Amino acid sequence: MLNSMPSGYFALRRIAAMVLLVFAAPWVHAMQASTKSTPGAPLVIEDLGKGTFALSGPWQFHPGDDPAWASPTFDSSDWELLSADQPWGKEGHAHLTGFAWYRCSIALIRAPGVPQEFSLLVPKIHDPYEIYWNGSLIGRNGKLPPRPVWYISQPMQTFELGQVQRGVLAVRVWKAPLLSDDSSERGGFDAAPLIGSPEAIATAKAAYEFQWLRSRQLHFGANLLCAVIAFLSFLLWLRVPSRWVLFWTTGFALAQPAILVLVNAHLGWPYPLAMGASQLLCAMQDISLWFLLLWLLPLHENGAICRLTRILACIYTVNAALDGMLVALTWNPQWAGLVQVSDAVLTFLTVLFEAFPLVLVGYALFRRKQFDSTGWLVAIMAFLDEMMIVFSNIVKQGRQFTGWPIADKIDSPFFFIDGNGISLTTLAGALLLAAIVYAVYNSIREDQRRQDALEREKMELLHESNRMRHHAEHDGLTGLWNHRVIVDRLGDEMNRSLRDGTPLSVILVDVDHFKKINDSFGHLAGDLVLKEIGTIFTRSLRPYDCVGRYGGEEFLLILPNCGIESALIRGEQLRVAVQSARIMDGETMLQVTASFGVASALPFQHEAETVIRAVDVALYRAKSSGRNCVIQAEMDIQLCES
Repeated sequence: MLNSMPSGYFALRRIAAMVLLVFAAPWVHAMQASTKSTPGAPLVIEDLGKGTFALSGPWQFHPGDDPAWASPTFDSSDWELLSADQPWGKEGHAHLTGFAWYRCSIALIRAPGVPQEFSLLVPKIHDPYEIYWNGSLIGRNGKLPPRPVWYISQPMQTFELGQVQRGVLAVRVWKAPLLSDDSSERGGFDAAPLIGSPEAIATAKAAYEFQWLRSRQLHFGANLLCAVIAFLSFLLWLRVPSRWVLFWTTGFALAQPAILVLVNAHLGWPYPLAMGASQLLCAMQDISLWFLLLWLLPLHENGAICRLTRILACIYTVNAALDGMLVALTWNPQWAGLVQVSDAVLTFLTVLFEAFPLVLVGYALFRRKQFDSTGWLVAIMAFLDEMMIVFSNIVKQGRQFTGWPIADKIDSPFFFIDGNGISLTTLAGALLLAAIVYAVYNSIREDQRRQDALEREKMELLHESNRMRHHAEHDGLTGLWNHRVIVDRLGDEMNRSLRDGTPLSVILVDVDHFKKINDSFGHLAGDLVLKEIGTIFTRSLRPYDCVGRYGGEEFLLILPNCGIESALIRGEQLRVAVQSARIMDGETMLQVTASFGVASALPFQHEAETVIRAVDVALYRAKSSGRNCVIQAEMDIQLCES
């Protein structure tokens, strides 16, 4: 049936459709854009109250300053028209400084059943500003000249308009004079203000803040991790101050979260103070990286490189302090030219300082043929990170003269993780920090291993020294003090006895018929007898008594705080112990006796040789008297009688 239709029928249908589309398009556009207006006419907002409306424009815009411009009666029909969804630098005012005004006439038509109460939410204006409604100041964010205060990262502001139906909304913005890396493109609005009922505005503000926090949670987490690393590094450095690599790790990791607090924490600090402090923190981070590279690559053994680094660090610190001070002068327009020139010079120096890590890495690669894995990792990450920083700064400085569009894209997110934008510079900085932490950990672990090895070597040397001293001071057969040591101990004890006024006795012992034992049973049996007798003496004496092998089969005993009567009793006890001993040489039992000579060194002062000579005479008398007896030295009897 369709084939039977004339061809003109389809042509008429196409023409009718086109006519309908031509007439219907304006009607549909008018229905959808009932809130838009022509330049100079009020911006009509219908059904306001159920939600929020974005005041994206058109806004009337004019540079300069006159308080009369806030009045609703002021004729601003000849002003330029701008939108509020992007900075004024994107709309032809890239070098505007000082004051500028926005104006927008608004007619509000509330939704049925909604109170005639309205609020205004300003998400972002990059500079200090004031909000006027129908000529009256209703709020501000920051203070304008003559003593301006500007929040680096301004929080969203809510302003109450009250019960209104129409009015003029005016925004007075102050843009500080340009610094070297500020093209003024970020001046004015960055996001369109919202208007609506107080409840709708509160809901929109909460949604904005939640979305902002969610988009920054990875950034906040990374900065928190940096702060933890800085804190732990500082504590470890306090424990071992000689490990300066921990100190510089603290400075490198702490700078970024500290800058975050200064710039983004909405502390309300004056702009010059916040910017001045952040400049010093940036310098601290760069300088910390220098010294970390010196230790981790390693270059700290090169005196010339270390001296150059210290000199540049001092100059960089002064440069950063001066650069921070210049910020305070930017609020006075008459100093703008001087500030621009000075800041350009200081910024040029800053770029050179930021390139210094590249010099260190290049020198390390040139001078050292091999790195370990951590050295290579730090070198590569430092090179990539600093190359990106230097390139970024050069591009941002040059955009004032070249208009490079890449300047706005350098810090743009490279990819997103759950709504968190990750730029190349952020990624490079995170990788560098991870490489540094890993290298510092390995450095500390290697230092600890070397220290443990040194401690083990020290203990082995001490053990060997003690062993050698033991061999030097003790008899190799019996383990008792040898001749030299026991004679020295006798002299020491005699001096102490004389000083304290306490008695001191000496016993010299000789094994009876020792040569016969060697001849009859062999020298091994004789050695066994000497060891057993030494054991008897050691076991029978007091802890502070001394016994040593005087020579051959002779033993010298020193008895501090022991008079002659007690010494004779002790000698008799030892004689009986030796006589009673059963010394087994295999299946052969050896039974020996010993002779004892006893002398007392006090109450009169004698030389050690005199005492030994006297006790030796007493021992000779004991052996002449049939052996196996205890004889007192005659010198004591004569001295006591005198």
